Amino acid sequence: MGNQSQALFLLKVAVVLTLIWAVVWGVMSVSGVFRETPEKVIAYMEGNPLSEVEDENQRREIISGLADRLNRLDHIQINEFQSDPDKDRRRDFFKEMSAEEQHFFMERRIGKAFNQMMNAFNEMERSERKRLVERTLKRMRDNDDERLGLQRLEESDPAATEKIVNEGLRAYYQDASAETKLDLAPLMEQMQRNLQALRYKNGK
Repeated sequence: MGNQSQALFLLKVAVVLTLIWAVVWGVMSVSGVFRETPEKVIAYMEGNPLSEVEDENQRREIISGLADRLNRLDHIQINEFQSDPDKDRRRDFFKEMSAEEQHFFMERRIGKAFNQMMNAFNEMERSERKRLVERTLKRMRDNDDERLGLQRLEESDPAATEKIVNEGLRAYYQDASAETKLDLAPLMEQMQRNLQALRYKNGK
């Protein structure tokens, strides 16, 4: 009986400690201790320079960590990067990636449907691509959070959307500079949402 009482006591202690930790975690989350911020993302990039890492797996872990941290930021926080070129350390970090790593990063940022979205777009007729791009641009221009991202893309390549319609998304992406690829992310995210809505409408 003594051993059973002791086991029951330890179980109760474990439950109480779990509840206490859950409350502490909740308070810390609400207070922002665990909340991602642009400052924390910058500190992560500065503390994990890719130029000093040669191991392929370690580089992927760092890149994945950056993408996951950026995914936890809201539109306003992302705009803090975009509105201040001196603060947007993502660009220097992105340039240190190989083409394959850049693709991996974009997949983590935009989602696992990244390749499917590019393939689906390329399979469209030019007229369909044009309509989708125009619809995407309109939604981005009407959205305060997304308008700045579109402006950055148009500044880096004024003919970007026309090239995407004519060449296809994959061909344009492969030939784009590192900076343009980063600026493409908001456009790709909105295009992906539009494609999903179109497929849902068509019952596919």
